[in-house]
Amino acid sequence: MVFSHSKQVQPQSVSAIFIHAGAGFHSYQAESTHLWVCNQAATLGMAVLRAGGRAVDAVEVAIKFLEDHEITNAGYGSNLSAHGKVECDATVVDHLGRSGAVGAVEHIKNPISLARLVLDVSTKPLSLNRVPPNLLVGSGATDFAYENGMPILHADFLVSGGSRERWLRWKRDLAQVEPEETLAEEAQKDSQYQHPGHTSSTRSRFSSTGRNITSRSWWRSSNPTNPPSSSNNGTDGVAFPDTSIRPHTHLPDASVRESEEGVDVGFVDIGLNRAEDVTESPGAIDGSFQSAETRTRKGSRFPSELGTAASTSLGYAGNAIPPEHIGEQAQNDLFEESAQKGYIIGSDDNIIDTVGAIAVDCHGNIAAGSSSGGIGMKHSGRTGPAALVGVGTAVIPVDPKDEAKTCVAAVTSGTGEHMATTMASNVCAERIYSSTRKVAGQPGVFETVNEDEAIEAMIDVDFMGHPGVKSSHCHAAIGVMTVKVTKEGIAFYFGHNTDSFALASMNSTDAEPKCLLSRNRGHDKIAQGGRFIRFNSTEQEAFWSSTYIVPTFPPSVFYQYMAPALRRIEERYILLHIASGEANALAA
Repeated sequence: MVFSHSKQVQPQSVSAIFIHAGAGFHSYQAESTHLWVCNQAATLGMAVLRAGGRAVDAVEVAIKFLEDHEITNAGYGSNLSAHGKVECDATVVDHLGRSGAVGAVEHIKNPISLARLVLDVSTKPLSLNRVPPNLLVGSGATDFAYENGMPILHADFLVSGGSRERWLRWKRDLAQVEPEETLAEEAQKDSQYQHPGHTSSTRSRFSSTGRNITSRSWWRSSNPTNPPSSSNNGTDGVAFPDTSIRPHTHLPDASVRESEEGVDVGFVDIGLNRAEDVTESPGAIDGSFQSAETRTRKGSRFPSELGTAASTSLGYAGNAIPPEHIGEQAQNDLFEESAQKGYIIGSDDNIIDTVGAIAVDCHGNIAAGSSSGGIGMKHSGRTGPAALVGVGTAVIPVDPKDEAKTCVAAVTSGTGEHMATTMASNVCAERIYSSTRKVAGQPGVFETVNEDEAIEAMIDVDFMGHPGVKSSHCHAAIGVMTVKVTKEGIAFYFGHNTDSFALASMNSTDAEPKCLLSRNRGHDKIAQGGRFIRFNSTEQEAFWSSTYIVPTFPPSVFYQYMAPALRRIEERYILLHIASGEANALAA
């Protein structure tokens, strides 16, 4: 059984959606999987837009799908914190620049839906002139979700086999390194203050444990309860969570425990500079994507890798998805297709940051959103760029007096702390909006350039050339995706200094999404590309004059992703009809 329908639509403007699945290095063996995930997310988002949904509806649905696939670092299967927890960040920004965001939130399957809930609630007035929040973090965000009817899941439910394997390896490496680092720090203090006997006491304290320190005692002390056992349902290693858990019910402090038979291996350095500028995947790439030739940056200060990555082998994408907590089988239905096609999650993948989406609806309104599980082994409570407006996500609304009706949205992915230092998404949006770049040696002076040059200068000068980034010991990695809407059409641009960047785009004239895995030539390069969608073209008029078929989805997928968005659309139309009826009655 499938759900499909055809209808005549005469929109004011073409609609479009743009997806990215994170910056970093995407292994060649998993390239098809990354592109398939982007393809499906774009298809779902466009189905919402074609049904009359708003841009924020499409952004939520698309990112929700990305969160449900473990190959992305968002939602289920995200990187784990140092304490073995899944703590996620998410933001959604509408066409007016209003935002809803959550940071370091636990026990939530889809952080983007919680961010959307925060946005919706923040637009409603509170009693006594109180100001509703638009950013919630930690347990406060979890409490807010429970109070508004969102399921609260057991921590183990959000952990995939791959994320657990990575965490165990990282934990063992840290256990070997930390005693040596602590001993070195103590020795440095001894030489600085020259306290007799202090060095010997310090050495004796560490020599009693030495290299045998594995932090296992710390792990057990912070996790007094045993992990839930797997139910006999045929799914290995997955425990069905209790969806009735209240925010203040005792939950295990961590969602992963160290197993005795875990493999003790170190970090594996990823390979670099493996491809040409842009690698096209057969059958998944459309010529509408145009990638500019990468340019050598003079004085660039970044390595092309995002640090080191643990080598993981996660198996087939369709076999790693846990059962739905309310009996839904949407992931199984969609991901089964991935498994049947042999899409395997690569062992060298190093995609460590945000996923994002930008949508433009048929009314010309723009919206953007981001979601991320953050960096691996992060400090508990660390809030990344995906939760910060102007850092991971930014929207510049239409100026009512602007005849061109220009608006811009930008989303970023990369080293979150550097993006926070540079306000990356906000700066990118401003540069694209005004088509300018800084003039070297003249503070506060900008010159007019085209958008491609503006985004190149933003990465090279505003980000990599920022004093805070140049003086940092961390790698300066970034990928940016931006969309500019004017009366003429929709312009899509992207750029990245990482090894690769997975993207997809689809507009209402496309029969299917156009996907691209952009690959950088390597060190000292910035890869760029984009496409332009013109309004009122012959192709568009011919398309909208005919009927189109909404893509068909399995019932479980329809109910999980499409049904909530369609309910919102129906509610808005009902309210519009009521308002219209009242206006006609008053006029009569």
